[in-house]
Amino acid sequence: MIAISCTATLLLGGCTAIPVKEDSRPVESVINRAEQLISSKAYAAAAEEYAIVISKEPTIGSHYLRRAEVLERIDEDKEAHRTYERGLKMVPEDDPDQIQLMHRLALVDANHLFKIDEAEELLKRLPPRSIEKLDLAAFLYYQASQYPEAIELLNKALEKVRDADQKALLLYHAALIYVKLEDEKNTFGSLYFAINNAEHLGLIRDIEQLWQELNDIPEGAEAIPKS
Repeated sequence: MIAISCTATLLLGGCTAIPVKEDSRPVESVINRAEQLISSKAYAAAAEEYAIVISKEPTIGSHYLRRAEVLERIDEDKEAHRTYERGLKMVPEDDPDQIQLMHRLALVDANHLFKIDEAEELLKRLPPRSIEKLDLAAFLYYQASQYPEAIELLNKALEKVRDADQKALLLYHAALIYVKLEDEKNTFGSLYFAINNAEHLGLIRDIEQLWQELNDIPEGAEAIPKS
């Protein structure tokens, strides 16, 4: 039976959001099931499982991040936006996940939903000199066709980065800039690292789409070659 209560569905953006099933399973059991579904590429079903996780633990930032990541993978960017946004409201302000929620929300806004003003407001809230702020500022410079400024900020971020997935995100953004500069060598050099190190499902989606555009490949026709 499905309970369409405002208490549960508010976590997903209001009473019109996806209803959350009443579920007596422990949180860890639901997460394990969601991750099994992700492993089998059943992303929509996994997102539903993470909606249940959020209803059980509404102040844990990682749940919002994972659900939105899965939604990005299947081009559900509006619902990913709502999930990130709800996470920002529900997760304590001093929680480290707040930074990731702001960063990912801003990238979805700027890259897929044409909400540049909202992305710029989020930029102001990110910690000064953080990798997330440098990356987002670079991406906004890229969208404004200010490519030298964007590359300069990405290089500063790359000096700080230690995580391979985060580095993959920076180099994917660099590849976008090099496409505009018609620099084929740096485009594919950046993409090569990004392809082989990306873990975030939304980033993988974006890399696949860029690869298909660059190689004029019909969507889904060919997998990206990896090392």
